[in-house]
Amino acid sequence: MQTNEWLVRREAVYVPVQIPDAVQEQSVELDYVLPDYCPDFFRLLSCTADALITEQEVSEGTLNYTLKVRLHVLYCGEQSCAVQAVTQQLTYHKQLSFPAELSAAEEPVFRLTAEPSYMNCRAVSHRRIDLRGAVRIRIQMSGESRCEVISGAEGLHVRCRTDNVQYISQIFRTQKRFVLSEDFQIAPSQPALLSVLRDHVSLSVTETRIVAGKLIVKGEAAVTLLYAAENGIETLTSVFPFSQIVEQNGLSDEMPCAVTASLNDILLTPESENDGNIRLIHCDLQILLQSEAARSTEAALLTDLYSTVHPVTLQTQDIPLLSAPAEHTETMQMKVTLTQPENVLTKVYAAWAEPAGVQSAPDPDNAEGTVLSGTLHCSVLAADAENRPMMLEQDAPFSWQLPFRSAGQSLPHLTVRSCGYMLSGPEQVMLQPELLLSGSVMQQVPHRLLTDIRIDREERLPVDEDYALRLYFGQPSESLWEIAKRYHTAPEAVREENALTDDVLQSAQMLLIPNVK
Repeated sequence: MQTNEWLVRREAVYVPVQIPDAVQEQSVELDYVLPDYCPDFFRLLSCTADALITEQEVSEGTLNYTLKVRLHVLYCGEQSCAVQAVTQQLTYHKQLSFPAELSAAEEPVFRLTAEPSYMNCRAVSHRRIDLRGAVRIRIQMSGESRCEVISGAEGLHVRCRTDNVQYISQIFRTQKRFVLSEDFQIAPSQPALLSVLRDHVSLSVTETRIVAGKLIVKGEAAVTLLYAAENGIETLTSVFPFSQIVEQNGLSDEMPCAVTASLNDILLTPESENDGNIRLIHCDLQILLQSEAARSTEAALLTDLYSTVHPVTLQTQDIPLLSAPAEHTETMQMKVTLTQPENVLTKVYAAWAEPAGVQSAPDPDNAEGTVLSGTLHCSVLAADAENRPMMLEQDAPFSWQLPFRSAGQSLPHLTVRSCGYMLSGPEQVMLQPELLLSGSVMQQVPHRLLTDIRIDREERLPVDEDYALRLYFGQPSESLWEIAKRYHTAPEAVREENALTDDVLQSAQMLLIPNVK
């Protein structure tokens, strides 16, 4: 029953706050003198760096973080083809002031990634090398704000159209750091280790579940070592499982939860046996777990409203409501050919690929998709006919269309699941890296909703009191709602008067429009 009492019900929903990424750059410089036990520097194979964010904290509108850069130089001496390795570590403390846009977010989230921009090595003498380069730090900032929408209205002869919407009403975030300590044991069939040339860690979360309000996370750390042995170069891979309990208030067992694992630091400690050979490497991995759990709500939210008596002014807004985290796994196969002119390649020791400069953007061809683009830095450690080691390197750009769109374009970390290779010619190596994007994604679904209603109680719509029924010739695909709204009557009255079962006309037909207030 319609009355002159006016009641509006509102609901607060989470919407993502869009904040542009921030980029900082750290110059890297090192003047290094080779230790006495290292042979003289004669031929450079590669000069690379990897960067890790080991700590981060927020204080008074400023993000403070610690950047650790590990420099790796592979070279050969003049009298030997053995690959020598130099590894040095540099630490930097940096900060970033919050941008103004971040003030709209209730609990800002920061995701930091660091990667080398470039790295150069110059031999000052046979015992001294000069390293110069830079590391780029990308800071992804995201968060949510609360937006009030209209969930119901009564009185003043209004008619309401609603849409049942499922959305996130509460988000729980937490993180936990822990150290995973394991040992590499080199099998008796493999030669002993002389020096580590390269290490790589791949982290994956295999299971997440909430039990009695506690988040249980299980995963694996796959660690691969490329090491120099007495008669060449060897590869060693081990997979170490981990299991952690993450404390977070407010969790319930039915909540969907997304967890990411990232490497904060790595420490490798070779240990010699009684005969002096190294067959055991102790590995300490500092791992950061970041979890995001969500509580979902389903409610009828208003999408349109009108009064059959009074003029109405509506304020609508396209609101990207957040949906519960959903698992996504996508793969893409690439082929990259690396060439070493004027050399006959006879052996490949190892090959790997690392993504760099990865960015995501909305797919212009798919309203619900994302385009992921970047560069794949491909490396091959090989040998020629004279058993001289050499490094082949090449950057391969990629563009990847994904069938989903995440909130704030925050996607799982892109990894290279495998990197097969083959000698495709005397001067060529063909790599087949497989890109993997796997994890939980909190997507955003756009809805056009009412955010404000203004009704002029003092003014009445012009009416024609002389008719009880009006004739109207309806067209296919017209909705009863729009017809009733046009003639300031009730949609249910139009449906009943014309004995219709659908809300949308299936064919052109004559309709009787009752004068109902």
